[in-house]
Amino acid sequence: MVGLKGLAAVLAVALGVIACGGGQTAAQPSKTPGAPVTLKLQDYSVEQTDFHKQVAAEYHRLNPNVTIEWTSIAQAQYNQTLPLAFSSKQAPDVFYWTTGGPNAMNQLLASGWIQPWTTDATAAADWEKRWPSGSFLNGITLKGGKLYGFPWQDTHYWGPGYMYMNKAVFQQAGLDVSKPPATWSQLSDACKAIRARTRAYCIAAPMKDTDFQRLWYALAAGRLSDTFFDYRNGRFDLDDPRFMDTFNYIVGLNKNGYLAPGVNDKDFSRQQFAAGQAGIYMDGPWMVSVWAQLGFHSDGYAVAAHPAPDDTPRGALSQRYSQYAYWLSSQSTHQAEAFKFIQWVTNPTGFFVQNFLKNSFATLAFADNKKYLGDPAWKSVFKIADTKGFRVVYPEPLLKCPALADSKAFTMASTTRPNGEWEVMVQNLVNNRDMTADARALVNMRQAIFDTQLQKEQASGLKVSKDCYTFSGWNYDQDYNPANYPKS
Repeated sequence: MVGLKGLAAVLAVALGVIACGGGQTAAQPSKTPGAPVTLKLQDYSVEQTDFHKQVAAEYHRLNPNVTIEWTSIAQAQYNQTLPLAFSSKQAPDVFYWTTGGPNAMNQLLASGWIQPWTTDATAAADWEKRWPSGSFLNGITLKGGKLYGFPWQDTHYWGPGYMYMNKAVFQQAGLDVSKPPATWSQLSDACKAIRARTRAYCIAAPMKDTDFQRLWYALAAGRLSDTFFDYRNGRFDLDDPRFMDTFNYIVGLNKNGYLAPGVNDKDFSRQQFAAGQAGIYMDGPWMVSVWAQLGFHSDGYAVAAHPAPDDTPRGALSQRYSQYAYWLSSQSTHQAEAFKFIQWVTNPTGFFVQNFLKNSFATLAFADNKKYLGDPAWKSVFKIADTKGFRVVYPEPLLKCPALADSKAFTMASTTRPNGEWEVMVQNLVNNRDMTADARALVNMRQAIFDTQLQKEQASGLKVSKDCYTFSGWNYDQDYNPANYPKS
């Protein structure tokens, strides 16, 4: 999972490339129906390459006049080459882009990268029925009555916060995976037993670059949140006492030798866990397919919810208006064919859904995930995420203040030193230092940029303010009621 802040920085560069490239290219009408058409799709899901070939072959079999060219490249390369493709007027017909989260559509429209999936309002409305009520929102997927985006990955099950336990290590330590550690103190006790009775480390915790998020989000959400922004008070919040409490707990784990040593990347840590060199690994449900790729299946591990603090207050993982992944390029001349293809892809019981879920690539927002994902690990994931308060719907500033679609304040603040939070935490963790001063300095820098830019935008006539980001009546362990958004 990649943090939005790092990708937002990519978008900032991309917008500059587009500006130099001359902006939006008007889409042309599709070719004569029945004429040969090649649809080009691009994303960075390299692990799905073989599956995409199967999808292309099946769709061509059903639609002989349409050839699907679906290419996937490494994410770092993709983030560099896609803006250049738009600038040189060689963009694919359909592309993957999640940078900006809820504001992705507005940023892509501003860059001139996208066009509506269809101009047929009736067809668009019929397509929307595949998703739960409330999935399509003005300012997020819809603008000017036109449909630009659609929810791709499910956000109820999909996300951080799951704890994987190696059954062999737990058994050697005299622990029962059916009674997983549910609190921080129980986690510490389990780690003590694993260290004392086995040769394994307790927790495989990656710390390279942004990989520390795997452990951090799981534990921090139990105390407060898995974001670095306080939506109750409208401020960046790494220096929040509840985050300090979480960080100090992790420091204690490290001091006691419960974290596997070294600043390792996620792949190394995952291999440690799968090889029985660590008893616990925390991450998202995508690990079910990752473990399978490593030859480690659910008969060798169990899944539980992340441990929570022993006391209160507590928080919850966030469910956001996000995961709008695939978009129709403004440079595509095949709008009708692309819309027909994406309708086929999102058929809740169709070829794509069945085989995508069979491979456990992700949970989908438009499918019955439980129907096709029957592995015991997935059943545990569903049970955990369905527990009240595990993941809650966070408030969305864009729905409170639609003018934020044109604001750069949050992006500017969060992409200045984009990985700053991870750098501060990892540097202080591995050096066994108190992070208070570094956290406060980072927060002050972000907040100064944020406040100053909001003031500039407000002075220019944009209806934005810090109040757009402030939801004082909401608590981190409850769903935000959409009825509380201002009526348009």
